[in-house]
Amino acid sequence: MPLHLNLNYELQKQEQARQRDPAKLATLGGVFVVFLLILYYGYRQSSVSAVVARANRLRDDWAKVEPEQKKATTREQDLMAQQKVDQALLDRIQGRFYWAPFLERLGMAVPANVQILALTGDCPARDKQVTVMLNGIAAGQQARSVAEDFRISLQQKLSKDYGGLTSSFDTNSLEDGAAPATLNGQSLPTAVFRIRLQFNPKPAAPVDAAASATPNPAAPARKRH
Repeated sequence: MPLHLNLNYELQKQEQARQRDPAKLATLGGVFVVFLLILYYGYRQSSVSAVVARANRLRDDWAKVEPEQKKATTREQDLMAQQKVDQALLDRIQGRFYWAPFLERLGMAVPANVQILALTGDCPARDKQVTVMLNGIAAGQQARSVAEDFRISLQQKLSKDYGGLTSSFDTNSLEDGAAPATLNGQSLPTAVFRIRLQFNPKPAAPVDAAASATPNPAAPARKRH
């Protein structure tokens, strides 16, 4: 059996000892860690550079857009102010009182034996009460009764189109006329009057027919004569 002798055993042992030296291993580990840190720093540096470049581009874009944005803001404010003016004008137009329909309804309500001599009206503001003064003359055997019937008829007919309408004679405004009037070939006594109409420009609220037809149990029944 052959015999092998290792004459380099001591040298090999020393070489292995040098390779397992803690200081050398720590140095290699430190170099590796530094290398990793350098790589991470380079990665972060490139990321920061990209973010800075993007921020610069956005800043340049904003510098170009900012004047247009200021113009758009000013234009928007002008349009909003104009819209408010237009809306106020529209509300005023829609809420105003139209005299033509009222005069048409009034003319249809005047009978042949009544003549309107003068009309004055006042509508101070939107949604405010309208006041109309009618100066006229009524002719008939009972001229004052004719004027009273006309006043009641006005209230009944115009109340269908206007809310809260009231009609009344002004104080001492219903008097006998100074001269008779000729109607259908007859000479009839006359009475002069001044009727005050007051009403809301808005139409009267519709009344429930069933509710209005139901008698009020609390109201006493009228005696028939």
